[in-house]
Amino acid sequence: MHKKRIAITLLMIICFLTACAQTPNSEERNGVMVAAGGDSYHDNQENKEETEDSPSVVEATEGDLTESIDNSVEEEILKILVGCADVKIERTINAAGGSMLFIDADVNVDGIERVSQYEYELADITEEKRAALFEAMFSEHAETAVYDELNDVWTLDIDPEIRNYFLYQINHSNGGTTIPGELIIVLENRYYNLYPFEDNRLASLSDSKVNITLDEVTAICGQVLESITDTDDYVVDYVQAYGNNGRRPYYKIVFKRILDGMPVTAYNNFIFLYDNNGIERLTGSLFSTKEIGLEETILSPEEAVNRLKEQTAFLNFDGESQVTVSKITLEYVVTITPAGKILATPVWRFWLGEDEEERCFFGHRILGIDAITGELIWEERGQTM
Repeated sequence: MHKKRIAITLLMIICFLTACAQTPNSEERNGVMVAAGGDSYHDNQENKEETEDSPSVVEATEGDLTESIDNSVEEEILKILVGCADVKIERTINAAGGSMLFIDADVNVDGIERVSQYEYELADITEEKRAALFEAMFSEHAETAVYDELNDVWTLDIDPEIRNYFLYQINHSNGGTTIPGELIIVLENRYYNLYPFEDNRLASLSDSKVNITLDEVTAICGQVLESITDTDDYVVDYVQAYGNNGRRPYYKIVFKRILDGMPVTAYNNFIFLYDNNGIERLTGSLFSTKEIGLEETILSPEEAVNRLKEQTAFLNFDGESQVTVSKITLEYVVTITPAGKILATPVWRFWLGEDEEERCFFGHRILGIDAITGELIWEERGQTM
């Protein structure tokens, strides 16, 4: 609607200037000046015939204006991204409950190709993808999987005597905010209890008792993910280690899709749980995107910090007296508008933690400012089981 008003306004200006440039024949009728008749019509027709073959001097269309606006927005965003080079932000913000938020963070926009906005579209999970996943996970044993038509699940035995088996099913989210109707792949070993709760999470990845290197673990998980989607579009976003107080050790590896050089934080990113026996659990949703573009530029990181400060009344750090932000990045976060529209929208992400290990530890806690609306995003993703 905004673009159409611009187009209409420009056309009115052009018409006005054209009218001013000509002096039409006129006459007074009852005290009112009106265009005169007579030969003026024929004169105009002759002038029209003489100029019809001439090139148009000014031709404004809505498409031209849209392209001009898009280019202007892209240029403004590019200036913001270029201006982020070597930027460090230091700020102390009073949060709710007496907590203090210390921002001592470099702004990192490396690798970002462009910034836009997308509609988030659900994707089907086909039987072909299920078969490809089993082949990648179980190799020649994939053929031993059994389909339970009544419950619409697949099972694959590892050790029937102790009821050690894998279960495959398509679920909806069983907790927390999520996309209505989104389907989630769940493939898990039902024998082990990996206890995926916060008191089982290790403070440091180096404390993990998993005896396979993290590089090997992420490579294996990436190969499995490749069987159902393009692995080139996905990268490891963060890793957490579990296994406190003698419990079974494992890694939690979170993969996110990359779009325009930025990770997409969805509600159901792909998550692998990997222990000394290999992958014990895989969950995640497939999706596609449709670009809708931006009609205005994004906030700068400094403006995002100001918006964050304005909304500190909504920040509750659960009794923690001090919380540190040590990195600021730009990423796409999937959100649901009040009208129910599902968008992947650019967000300035404030990473909690003083260093890389702490940022991984708090990787599921999303603190951000919508780079378009300035609204606060403060929630957890990837913790529902």
